[in-house]
Amino acid sequence: MQPLVTVVIPVFNKEKYVSRSIKSVLDQSYSNIELLIVDDAATDGSMEKVAEFDDIRIKVIRRDTSGPGGYAARNFGVKHASGDWVSFLDADDVWLPDHLERAVKMTRDFPDVPIISAGRINQFGDKQVAEPFTEKFIGGGPKVLYLSDYLKFACKGMRAMQTNTLLLHRKSLFSHEIFPEGRTNRSGDLYAWVQLLARMKVMVWSPHIAAISYRDVVGVSRTSTPSIQLFREMVDDLRPYVSREDEKWIKNFANQMMQYAWLENKKKRVPIPISVLPGSFYWSSDVPFCLKWTLLSTVPFGFLEWLHRRFLAE
Repeated sequence: MQPLVTVVIPVFNKEKYVSRSIKSVLDQSYSNIELLIVDDAATDGSMEKVAEFDDIRIKVIRRDTSGPGGYAARNFGVKHASGDWVSFLDADDVWLPDHLERAVKMTRDFPDVPIISAGRINQFGDKQVAEPFTEKFIGGGPKVLYLSDYLKFACKGMRAMQTNTLLLHRKSLFSHEIFPEGRTNRSGDLYAWVQLLARMKVMVWSPHIAAISYRDVVGVSRTSTPSIQLFREMVDDLRPYVSREDEKWIKNFANQMMQYAWLENKKKRVPIPISVLPGSFYWSSDVPFCLKWTLLSTVPFGFLEWLHRRFLAE
């Protein structure tokens, strides 16, 4: 018997793109799906576009107030899912036609693994670029990854999980609140992937392209900033579920994400006290990294931007 897959698409003001996303789900070669459209209090014509589809697999659920990053909307979708497996697709991105078929095959090949992921292509205008993890491993076989494996790659800029590539075994989930709603406006998915592996232990990466993400679409990732505090708290949040060795890798990753969040906030000219970054770092996990960025954080940011532009020009 084919398992039912619930697909959650949060929709907030994506009138221009949502039809494309829905069509890519309905056109999947794997047809046993439940498509949950979460109306995240959209104020444009997005829901009118949704209403144009006549397919019994589509269900619309509504939230009264929108939330940044779609985190609350995705959690709301998981709460209302009835599928054996749950997946996500952003309302401005698309799946390739055989994604679910190949992902579900992985669930049969690895019946005890609760997390399936796959490759992703980013599209910038007319140019397509594979995610670093995808580019490195797309030509091989499936990869079984535990938390430390995932984090070792992630600390090198290669992440094996993205929102549009996941398939999660619903009954294995610890809660419907997968994403950190109310705790950050951006990059909460990067927290969520670490939490999933910390609590569900193992994943399989399937060597196929699941999705195309259109990176030139203006959305939350372009207009908001990540939270330094979220990634500082991540270590304490996940400590009860991981080994000491895994905790070391979480601290390394947290340091990198706090540095990234600091940079993104500075780019948006968000005022940050000079003590915040060094005071947030887990120094014992990587003294050279923490010292480097503590020193850089004392340099006027405009000068750092000038150096960066000059370096790129050379």
